[in-house]
Amino acid sequence: MADNDPDAQRLADLEGRLRKARGSQEVRRDAPSPSKLGAAFRLVTELLAAVIVGGGIGWALDRVFGTSPLLLIVMFMLGVAAGMRNVIRTAREMNEQDRPGN
Repeated sequence: MADNDPDAQRLADLEGRLRKARGSQEVRRDAPSPSKLGAAFRLVTELLAAVIVGGGIGWALDRVFGTSPLLLIVMFMLGVAAGMRNVIRTAREMNEQDRPGN
């Protein structure tokens, strides 16, 4: 029954013509660039995550070794430095993606 269906034949013909028109190239769909608010949230998240993890590790090490608040302060500062490094790296990547021609 499907062999005699005119709609199925027209659909098969259309698919063949589309395949021929496209050739061997695949359709490329670029993801839309993130909004400015989304980019800001991403950068803030990068910074906060590093600071919280650094502070948490420092607090835990202070509890284990009894060096309160020395390791908390040291690890907090390392977290801030790592967070700033991540923010700068992420901002550079976002700029590279936004440049024309990419």
